[in-house]
Amino acid sequence: MLLKRFLFVIALFISFIQTVNAAERHPDPDGCFSCHSLEGLDYIDKSGVLRSASIDKQHYYSSLHGSVPCKDCHRRIRDYPHKVKNGEVDCGNSCHVEEPSEGEPYTHKAVVKEYKDSVHGNGWHKGLTGGNRFTEAKEASDPSCRFCHPNELYISEAELPKFKDAFDHLDSECGSCHQGEIWLGQFGGHILRRFIGSRWNKNDHNKMCNNCHADHKRMAKVEKKNEKTGEKEKAGPRFILTSDSYATTLHGRLLETNVMQGASCIDCHAPKGFRHGVLRDEKSDASTHADNLAETCAQSDCHAYAIHPLNHRFVKTDLHDIDMIPVNNNIVPRDQSRLESGWVKALIALLPIIVMLGGGSLWWWLFGGKKKSVTFSVLGGDAFQEKIIGRKPKRKVKKTVTNKVHQNKKTVITSTKKEAEDE
Repeated sequence: MLLKRFLFVIALFISFIQTVNAAERHPDPDGCFSCHSLEGLDYIDKSGVLRSASIDKQHYYSSLHGSVPCKDCHRRIRDYPHKVKNGEVDCGNSCHVEEPSEGEPYTHKAVVKEYKDSVHGNGWHKGLTGGNRFTEAKEASDPSCRFCHPNELYISEAELPKFKDAFDHLDSECGSCHQGEIWLGQFGGHILRRFIGSRWNKNDHNKMCNNCHADHKRMAKVEKKNEKTGEKEKAGPRFILTSDSYATTLHGRLLETNVMQGASCIDCHAPKGFRHGVLRDEKSDASTHADNLAETCAQSDCHAYAIHPLNHRFVKTDLHDIDMIPVNNNIVPRDQSRLESGWVKALIALLPIIVMLGGGSLWWWLFGGKKKSVTFSVLGGDAFQEKIIGRKPKRKVKKTVTNKVHQNKKTVITSTKKEAEDE
Protein backbone atom coordinates (compact mmCIF):
# COMPACT_ATOMS: atom_id res chain seq x y z
CA MET A 1 0.00 0.00 0.00
CA LEU A 2 2.83 2.36 0.89
CA LEU A 3 4.58 1.50 -2.37
CA LYS A 4 1.45 2.37 -4.36
CA ARG A 5 1.17 5.75 -2.66
CA PHE A 6 4.85 6.42 -3.35
CA LEU A 7 4.47 5.56 -7.03
CA PHE A 8 1.34 7.75 -7.22
CA VAL A 9 3.23 10.73 -5.77
CA ILE A 10 6.09 10.16 -8.22
CA ALA A 11 3.63 10.07 -11.14
CA LEU A 12 1.98 13.30 -10.00
CA PHE A 13 5.39 14.95 -9.70
CA ILE A 14 6.41 13.84 -13.21
CA SER A 15 3.05 15.02 -14.60
CA PHE A 16 3.49 18.41 -12.91
CA ILE A 17 7.00 18.80 -14.33
CA GLN A 18 5.75 17.95 -17.84
CA THR A 19 2.87 20.42 -17.51
CA VAL A 20 5.22 23.23 -16.52
CA ASN A 21 7.58 22.42 -19.38
CA ALA A 22 4.68 22.20 -21.83
CA ALA A 23 3.79 25.80 -21.08
CA GLU A 24 6.81 26.84 -23.11
CA ARG A 25 7.00 25.72 -26.72
CA HIS A 26 10.52 25.76 -28.04
CA PRO A 27 10.44 26.28 -31.83
CA ASP A 28 13.99 25.01 -32.37
CA PRO A 29 13.72 21.27 -31.69
CA ASP A 30 16.48 20.52 -34.23
CA GLY A 31 19.05 22.78 -32.60
CA CYS A 32 19.59 25.06 -35.62
CA PHE A 33 20.27 28.02 -33.36
CA SER A 34 23.22 26.21 -31.84
CA CYS A 35 25.14 27.58 -34.81
CA HIS A 36 22.96 30.17 -36.50
CA SER A 37 22.50 32.28 -33.35
CA LEU A 38 26.26 32.95 -33.29
CA GLU A 39 27.42 36.35 -34.50
CA GLY A 40 29.89 36.86 -37.31
CA LEU A 41 28.94 33.90 -39.52
CA ASP A 42 29.78 35.87 -42.65
CA TYR A 43 31.09 34.37 -45.85
CA ILE A 44 31.42 35.05 -49.58
CA ASP A 45 29.39 32.72 -51.79
CA LYS A 46 30.27 31.42 -55.26
CA SER A 47 28.83 34.53 -56.88
CA GLY A 48 31.18 36.74 -54.88
CA VAL A 49 28.38 38.11 -52.70
CA LEU A 50 29.00 38.73 -49.01
CA ARG A 51 26.37 36.86 -47.03
CA SER A 52 25.64 36.14 -43.38
CA ALA A 53 24.37 32.94 -41.79
CA SER A 54 23.82 34.61 -38.40
CA ILE A 55 20.23 34.92 -37.18
CA ASP A 56 19.07 37.21 -34.38
CA LYS A 57 17.34 34.68 -32.15
CA GLN A 58 15.03 37.08 -30.32
CA HIS A 59 14.11 38.90 -33.53
CA TYR A 60 13.23 35.60 -35.19
CA TYR A 61 11.10 34.47 -32.25
CA SER A 62 9.14 37.74 -32.50
CA SER A 63 8.57 37.36 -36.24
CA LEU A 64 5.66 35.81 -38.12
CA HIS A 65 7.47 32.47 -38.43
CA GLY A 66 8.93 32.58 -34.91
CA SER A 67 6.83 29.65 -33.68
CA VAL A 68 7.59 27.46 -36.69
CA PRO A 69 10.44 24.91 -36.42
CA CYS A 70 13.13 25.52 -39.04
CA LYS A 71 12.70 22.11 -40.67
CA ASP A 72 9.03 22.77 -41.34
CA CYS A 73 10.26 25.00 -44.19
CA HIS A 74 13.81 23.73 -44.80
CA ARG A 75 12.78 20.09 -45.16
CA ARG A 76 15.70 18.80 -47.20
CA ILE A 77 18.31 19.58 -44.57
CA ARG A 78 19.40 16.34 -42.96
CA ASP A 79 23.09 16.72 -42.17
CA TYR A 80 25.63 19.28 -41.02
CA PRO A 81 27.25 21.01 -42.75
CA HIS A 82 24.42 21.25 -45.25
CA LYS A 83 24.44 22.52 -48.82
CA VAL A 84 22.68 25.74 -49.83
CA LYS A 85 20.35 23.92 -52.22
CA ASN A 86 19.13 21.71 -49.38
CA GLY A 87 17.71 24.79 -47.72
CA GLU A 88 15.13 25.33 -50.46
CA VAL A 89 11.67 26.42 -49.25
CA ASP A 90 8.25 25.64 -50.71
CA CYS A 91 5.64 28.06 -49.37
CA GLY A 92 2.88 25.57 -50.19
CA ASN A 93 4.02 23.03 -47.59
CA SER A 94 2.15 22.48 -44.34
CA CYS A 95 3.87 23.08 -41.00
CA HIS A 96 3.68 21.69 -37.47
CA VAL A 97 1.79 24.69 -36.13
CA GLU A 98 -1.87 23.73 -35.81
CA GLU A 99 -4.69 25.94 -37.02
CA PRO A 100 -6.63 26.66 -33.77
CA SER A 101 -10.19 26.35 -35.08
CA GLU A 102 -9.69 23.00 -36.83
CA GLY A 103 -6.72 21.50 -35.03
CA GLU A 104 -5.00 20.62 -38.32
CA PRO A 105 -1.49 21.59 -39.44
CA TYR A 106 -1.47 25.07 -40.89
CA THR A 107 -0.73 25.34 -44.60
CA HIS A 108 -0.49 28.00 -47.31
CA LYS A 109 -1.60 25.58 -50.05
CA ALA A 110 -4.91 27.35 -50.68
CA VAL A 111 -3.17 30.71 -50.82
CA VAL A 112 -0.51 29.38 -53.19
CA LYS A 113 -3.18 27.90 -55.47
CA GLU A 114 -4.98 31.26 -55.68
CA TYR A 115 -1.63 32.95 -56.33
CA LYS A 116 -0.67 30.48 -59.11
CA ASP A 117 -3.99 31.10 -60.89
CA SER A 118 -3.48 34.86 -60.74
CA VAL A 119 -1.72 37.23 -63.12
CA HIS A 120 1.37 36.90 -60.89
CA GLY A 121 1.27 33.10 -60.95
CA ASN A 122 4.61 32.66 -62.75
CA GLY A 123 6.46 34.10 -59.76
CA TRP A 124 8.50 31.90 -57.43
CA HIS A 125 6.69 30.15 -54.60
CA LYS A 126 9.11 27.27 -54.15
CA GLY A 127 12.81 26.63 -54.58
CA LEU A 128 13.53 29.73 -52.51
CA THR A 129 16.93 29.95 -50.82
CA GLY A 130 19.09 32.70 -49.44
CA GLY A 131 21.51 32.13 -52.30
CA ASN A 132 19.13 32.67 -55.22
CA ARG A 133 17.66 36.03 -54.27
CA PHE A 134 19.69 37.83 -56.94
CA THR A 135 18.83 35.22 -59.57
CA GLU A 136 15.16 35.63 -58.76
CA ALA A 137 15.39 39.41 -58.93
CA LYS A 138 17.06 39.30 -62.36
CA GLU A 139 15.02 36.54 -64.00
CA ALA A 140 11.53 36.82 -62.51
CA SER A 141 9.20 39.49 -63.81
CA ASP A 142 6.45 38.44 -61.38
CA PRO A 143 6.79 38.88 -57.61
CA SER A 144 7.60 35.86 -55.47
CA CYS A 145 6.07 35.04 -52.07
CA ARG A 146 9.06 36.42 -50.19
CA PHE A 147 9.22 39.56 -52.34
CA CYS A 148 5.89 40.70 -50.90
CA HIS A 149 6.02 38.86 -47.57
CA PRO A 150 9.32 39.17 -45.70
CA ASN A 151 9.48 37.49 -42.28
CA GLU A 152 8.53 40.67 -40.46
CA LEU A 153 7.60 41.22 -36.83
CA TYR A 154 4.19 40.16 -35.54
CA ILE A 155 3.57 43.71 -34.40
CA SER A 156 5.18 46.50 -36.41
CA GLU A 157 7.05 49.27 -34.67
CA ALA A 158 4.34 51.73 -35.72
CA GLU A 159 1.66 49.64 -33.96
CA LEU A 160 3.70 48.75 -30.88
CA PRO A 161 2.69 51.77 -28.71
CA LYS A 162 -0.98 51.09 -29.48
CA PHE A 163 -0.50 47.42 -28.59
CA LYS A 164 1.22 48.21 -25.28
CA ASP A 165 -1.53 50.63 -24.24
CA ALA A 166 -4.29 48.16 -25.05
CA PHE A 167 -2.62 45.14 -23.42
CA ASP A 168 -0.57 46.49 -20.54
CA HIS A 169 -2.18 43.76 -18.38
CA LEU A 170 -0.69 40.96 -20.51
CA ASP A 171 1.89 39.78 -17.96
CA SER A 172 -0.47 39.89 -14.97
CA GLU A 173 -3.48 38.14 -16.53
CA CYS A 174 -2.34 35.94 -19.41
CA GLY A 175 0.92 35.18 -17.66
CA SER A 176 -0.84 33.68 -14.66
CA CYS A 177 -1.68 30.62 -16.77
CA HIS A 178 0.73 30.74 -19.71
CA GLN A 179 4.20 30.78 -18.25
CA GLY A 180 7.35 31.67 -20.13
CA GLU A 181 8.62 34.43 -22.38
CA ILE A 182 8.33 32.27 -25.49
CA TRP A 183 4.54 32.06 -25.20
CA LEU A 184 4.24 35.72 -24.34
CA GLY A 185 6.52 36.72 -27.22
CA GLN A 186 5.14 34.43 -29.93
CA PHE A 187 1.65 33.15 -29.27
CA GLY A 188 0.57 36.19 -27.29
CA GLY A 189 1.69 38.49 -30.10
CA HIS A 190 0.15 36.26 -32.75
CA ILE A 191 -3.28 36.17 -31.13
CA LEU A 192 -3.55 39.55 -29.47
CA ARG A 193 -2.39 41.63 -32.43
CA ARG A 194 -5.68 40.72 -34.09
CA PHE A 195 -7.47 42.81 -31.50
CA ILE A 196 -5.77 45.97 -32.76
CA GLY A 197 -6.83 45.43 -36.34
CA SER A 198 -5.21 44.00 -39.43
CA ARG A 199 -1.44 43.90 -39.51
CA TRP A 200 -1.58 45.71 -42.86
CA ASN A 201 -3.67 48.75 -43.65
CA LYS A 202 -4.57 50.04 -47.11
CA ASN A 203 -1.44 52.15 -47.42
CA ASP A 204 0.66 49.06 -46.64
CA HIS A 205 -1.13 47.24 -49.47
CA ASN A 206 -0.41 50.07 -51.91
CA LYS A 207 3.21 50.25 -50.81
CA MET A 208 3.60 46.54 -51.54
CA CYS A 209 2.08 46.94 -55.01
CA ASN A 210 4.21 50.01 -55.73
CA ASN A 211 7.38 48.05 -55.00
CA CYS A 212 6.89 46.80 -58.55
CA HIS A 213 4.31 48.97 -60.29
CA ALA A 214 5.96 52.28 -59.43
CA ASP A 215 9.21 51.06 -60.98
CA HIS A 216 8.89 52.17 -64.61
CA LYS A 217 11.99 50.30 -65.77
CA ARG A 218 10.78 47.04 -64.25
CA MET A 219 7.29 47.47 -65.71
CA ALA A 220 8.72 48.25 -69.16
CA LYS A 221 10.27 44.76 -69.21
CA VAL A 222 6.94 43.01 -68.57
CA GLU A 223 5.55 40.95 -71.45
CA LYS A 224 1.81 40.38 -71.63
CA LYS A 225 0.13 37.63 -73.60
CA ASN A 226 -2.23 38.87 -76.29
CA GLU A 227 -5.50 37.02 -75.73
CA LYS A 228 -6.37 37.14 -79.45
CA THR A 229 -3.06 36.17 -81.07
CA GLY A 230 -1.56 34.21 -78.18
CA GLU A 231 1.75 36.03 -78.64
CA LYS A 232 3.65 37.96 -75.99
CA GLU A 233 3.83 41.70 -76.31
CA LYS A 234 5.69 44.41 -74.42
CA ALA A 235 3.57 46.27 -71.89
CA GLY A 236 2.28 49.64 -73.11
CA PRO A 237 2.39 53.07 -71.44
CA ARG A 238 -0.98 52.60 -69.75
CA PHE A 239 0.29 49.52 -67.90
CA ILE A 240 3.67 51.04 -67.08
CA LEU A 241 2.03 54.14 -65.59
CA THR A 242 -0.74 52.43 -63.58
CA SER A 243 0.75 53.56 -60.28
CA ASP A 244 1.01 57.16 -61.52
CA SER A 245 -2.56 57.28 -62.83
CA TYR A 246 -3.96 55.73 -59.63
CA ALA A 247 -2.16 58.38 -57.55
CA THR A 248 -4.17 61.10 -59.34
CA THR A 249 -7.55 59.54 -58.49
CA LEU A 250 -9.67 60.37 -55.45
CA HIS A 251 -8.96 56.91 -54.03
CA GLY A 252 -5.22 57.41 -54.18
CA ARG A 253 -5.32 60.95 -52.85
CA LEU A 254 -7.53 59.98 -49.89
CA LEU A 255 -5.18 57.22 -48.79
CA GLU A 256 -2.18 59.47 -49.29
CA THR A 257 -3.65 61.73 -46.61
CA ASN A 258 -4.46 58.70 -44.37
CA VAL A 259 -8.21 58.85 -45.02
CA MET A 260 -9.07 55.16 -45.11
CA GLN A 261 -12.29 55.62 -47.12
CA GLY A 262 -10.18 55.44 -50.27
CA ALA A 263 -9.84 52.10 -52.08
CA SER A 264 -6.45 50.41 -52.23
CA CYS A 265 -5.16 48.43 -55.21
CA ILE A 266 -6.20 45.12 -53.61
CA ASP A 267 -9.68 46.41 -52.70
CA CYS A 268 -10.48 46.57 -56.41
CA HIS A 269 -8.22 43.95 -57.99
CA ALA A 270 -8.47 41.17 -55.36
CA PRO A 271 -11.41 41.91 -53.03
CA LYS A 272 -12.29 38.28 -52.30
CA GLY A 273 -10.61 35.06 -51.22
CA PHE A 274 -7.10 35.31 -49.83
CA ARG A 275 -6.50 38.65 -51.61
CA HIS A 276 -3.98 37.03 -54.00
CA GLY A 277 -6.30 36.44 -56.99
CA VAL A 278 -5.38 39.43 -59.16
CA LEU A 279 -6.57 38.75 -62.72
CA ARG A 280 -6.37 40.63 -66.02
CA ASP A 281 -9.40 42.75 -66.90
CA GLU A 282 -10.13 40.52 -69.90
CA LYS A 283 -10.78 37.47 -67.70
CA SER A 284 -14.50 36.88 -67.20
CA ASP A 285 -14.06 36.12 -63.48
CA ALA A 286 -11.82 39.13 -62.81
CA SER A 287 -13.19 41.64 -60.30
CA THR A 288 -12.32 44.41 -62.76
CA HIS A 289 -14.03 42.78 -65.76
CA ALA A 290 -16.69 45.01 -67.30
CA ASP A 291 -19.47 42.65 -66.17
CA ASN A 292 -18.22 42.55 -62.56
CA LEU A 293 -17.29 46.19 -61.98
CA ALA A 294 -20.65 47.15 -60.48
CA GLU A 295 -20.38 44.45 -57.82
CA THR A 296 -16.77 45.38 -57.10
CA CYS A 297 -17.58 49.08 -56.69
CA ALA A 298 -20.63 48.26 -54.53
CA GLN A 299 -18.77 46.12 -52.01
CA SER A 300 -19.11 46.91 -48.30
CA ASP A 301 -18.37 50.51 -47.26
CA CYS A 302 -17.95 51.58 -50.90
CA HIS A 303 -20.32 52.77 -53.66
CA ALA A 304 -23.51 50.86 -52.80
CA TYR A 305 -25.42 52.69 -55.53
CA ALA A 306 -23.07 51.38 -58.24
CA ILE A 307 -25.27 48.34 -58.91
CA HIS A 308 -28.15 50.54 -60.13
CA PRO A 309 -28.40 50.42 -63.95
CA LEU A 310 -28.50 54.21 -64.23
CA ASN A 311 -24.99 54.37 -62.77
CA HIS A 312 -23.35 52.24 -65.45
CA ARG A 313 -21.34 55.20 -66.74
CA PHE A 314 -19.97 55.86 -63.28
CA VAL A 315 -18.95 52.21 -62.97
CA LYS A 316 -17.10 52.37 -66.30
CA THR A 317 -14.90 55.28 -65.12
CA ASP A 318 -11.33 54.46 -66.11
CA LEU A 319 -9.19 54.89 -62.97
CA HIS A 320 -6.03 54.29 -65.00
CA ASP A 321 -6.80 56.73 -67.80
CA ILE A 322 -3.46 57.76 -69.26
CA ASP A 323 -4.88 61.23 -69.92
CA MET A 324 -4.52 61.91 -66.19
CA ILE A 325 -0.73 61.73 -66.50
CA PRO A 326 1.07 65.02 -67.22
CA VAL A 327 2.18 65.22 -70.86
CA ASN A 328 5.74 66.06 -69.77
CA ASN A 329 6.14 62.46 -68.62
CA ASN A 330 8.55 60.84 -71.06
CA ILE A 331 6.54 57.60 -71.17
CA VAL A 332 3.27 59.23 -72.24
CA PRO A 333 2.82 58.68 -76.02
CA ARG A 334 2.69 61.72 -78.28
CA ASP A 335 1.38 60.07 -81.44
CA GLN A 336 -2.00 59.77 -83.15
CA SER A 337 -3.32 57.65 -80.27
CA ARG A 338 -3.67 60.86 -78.28
CA LEU A 339 -6.46 61.93 -80.66
CA GLU A 340 -8.70 59.38 -78.96
CA SER A 341 -8.36 61.24 -75.69
CA GLY A 342 -11.53 62.72 -74.21
CA TRP A 343 -9.57 65.85 -73.39
CA VAL A 344 -8.54 66.26 -77.04
CA LYS A 345 -12.16 65.83 -78.19
CA ALA A 346 -13.27 68.50 -75.71
CA LEU A 347 -10.51 70.80 -76.96
CA ILE A 348 -11.67 70.36 -80.57
CA ALA A 349 -15.25 71.19 -79.54
CA LEU A 350 -14.11 74.37 -77.79
CA LEU A 351 -11.66 75.37 -80.52
CA PRO A 352 -14.01 77.90 -82.27
CA ILE A 353 -14.58 79.76 -79.00
CA ILE A 354 -10.86 79.72 -78.22
CA VAL A 355 -10.05 81.13 -81.69
CA MET A 356 -12.68 83.85 -81.35
CA LEU A 357 -11.51 84.99 -77.93
CA GLY A 358 -7.87 84.72 -78.87
CA GLY A 359 -8.41 86.71 -82.08
CA GLY A 360 -10.35 89.40 -80.20
CA SER A 361 -7.60 89.72 -77.63
CA LEU A 362 -5.00 90.06 -80.36
CA TRP A 363 -7.00 92.77 -82.18
CA TRP A 364 -7.48 94.76 -78.98
CA TRP A 365 -3.79 94.49 -78.16
CA LEU A 366 -2.85 95.85 -81.60
CA PHE A 367 -5.57 98.44 -82.21
CA GLY A 368 -7.32 99.00 -78.90
CA GLY A 369 -5.58 102.33 -78.12
CA LYS A 370 -3.83 101.47 -74.89
CA LYS A 371 -3.09 104.37 -72.53
CA LYS A 372 0.01 104.71 -70.46
CA SER A 373 -0.14 103.58 -66.84
CA VAL A 374 -3.73 102.40 -67.28
CA THR A 375 -4.38 98.64 -67.44
CA PHE A 376 -7.77 97.16 -68.27
CA SER A 377 -8.80 93.61 -69.18
CA VAL A 378 -9.70 93.06 -72.80
CA LEU A 379 -13.39 92.32 -72.18
CA GLY A 380 -15.52 94.31 -69.74
CA GLY A 381 -12.78 96.21 -67.92
CA ASP A 382 -14.86 99.25 -66.97
CA ALA A 383 -17.97 97.25 -66.12
CA PHE A 384 -15.96 94.85 -63.98
CA GLN A 385 -14.49 97.68 -61.90
CA GLU A 386 -17.84 99.41 -61.40
CA LYS A 387 -20.22 96.49 -60.85
CA ILE A 388 -18.04 93.74 -59.36
CA ILE A 389 -15.45 95.46 -57.18
CA GLY A 390 -17.35 98.75 -56.78
CA ARG A 391 -14.59 101.03 -57.95
CA LYS A 392 -14.67 103.56 -60.77
CA PRO A 393 -12.16 103.12 -63.59
CA LYS A 394 -8.91 104.97 -63.22
CA ARG A 395 -9.56 107.38 -66.12
CA LYS A 396 -12.80 108.56 -64.52
CA VAL A 397 -11.04 108.92 -61.20
CA LYS A 398 -8.56 111.25 -62.91
CA LYS A 399 -11.38 113.55 -64.14
CA THR A 400 -12.85 113.67 -60.67
CA VAL A 401 -9.52 114.58 -59.19
CA THR A 402 -9.12 117.39 -61.80
CA ASN A 403 -12.56 118.81 -60.97
CA LYS A 404 -11.69 118.79 -57.30
CA VAL A 405 -8.49 120.69 -57.99
CA HIS A 406 -10.44 123.34 -59.91
CA GLN A 407 -12.97 123.65 -57.12
CA ASN A 408 -10.18 124.05 -54.59
CA LYS A 409 -8.63 126.80 -56.72
CA LYS A 410 -11.98 128.65 -56.92
CA THR A 411 -12.39 128.37 -53.18
CA VAL A 412 -8.93 129.82 -52.62
CA ILE A 413 -9.58 132.75 -55.06
CA THR A 414 -12.98 133.49 -53.48
CA SER A 415 -11.55 133.52 -49.97
CA THR A 416 -8.72 135.82 -51.12
CA LYS A 417 -11.21 138.32 -52.61
CA LYS A 418 -13.25 138.37 -49.40
CA GLU A 419 -10.12 139.03 -47.33
CA ALA A 420 -9.22 141.96 -49.68
CA GLU A 421 -12.70 143.48 -49.36
CA ASP A 422 -12.61 143.21 -45.59
CA GLU A 423 -9.35 145.12 -45.50
